[in-house]
Amino acid sequence: MYRPNQHQVWGNQQYPHIATGAIGNQNPTDQKLWGGNVRRIMGILQIIFGGIELVIGVAVILVDSNYYFRQDYFGYGIWTGLFTSVTGCLGVFSDTTKCMVVAYMVTSIITAVMSAGCCVYAIFGAVDSGFNYDEQAANVALYIILCITVLAQVVISIIGASFTCKAVCSTTGQPQQVVSFPAQPMPQQCLPPPQYTVNATQGGIPYHNTTPTAHGANVSAKI
Repeated sequence: MYRPNQHQVWGNQQYPHIATGAIGNQNPTDQKLWGGNVRRIMGILQIIFGGIELVIGVAVILVDSNYYFRQDYFGYGIWTGLFTSVTGCLGVFSDTTKCMVVAYMVTSIITAVMSAGCCVYAIFGAVDSGFNYDEQAANVALYIILCITVLAQVVISIIGASFTCKAVCSTTGQPQQVVSFPAQPMPQQCLPPPQYTVNATQGGIPYHNTTPTAHGANVSAKI
């Protein structure tokens, strides 16, 4: 019901549509766990080789215990083996959160550098093992095994760190609100209300006197 002199508005009002969804990847788990199997395998290998380095580092010190001072007493193989084992543990569990992936990437890079330094240490140790001929063969064998182990450790650490780049740089889909506006409708058509006046009769009963239009006036004149 419209009041007098009120325009009637035809057409539907358009309201914005608000939807909540994920922007980017629709499956965040795929990006977060990308390369998780490879990192887990590399982590297991790092734990194994780290244990070998630890045992060799202890064995080298025990074999050269009769000397007053040797570079073996620094325990380079021991510290490298311990740090490598910790890195391997991070690699095994690096598919849980992105923080673990970052930690594994950093420790793998450090492990690669330490393993390269331990390789140089093993080479110098093998060359400097000629003071006691009875123990020379054992020392050289231990240093050769240590050198091969740390060289493999360098390759494993580089592979493990390389498989963390995409998992770290990728963005997961976070739910965000998206506001979409529908297409604008046709211009609304406004129809003016009929013009009429209210006249009171002697009996007090009102009646509507509609104002004739120009066309209606012409028809009345012809009649």
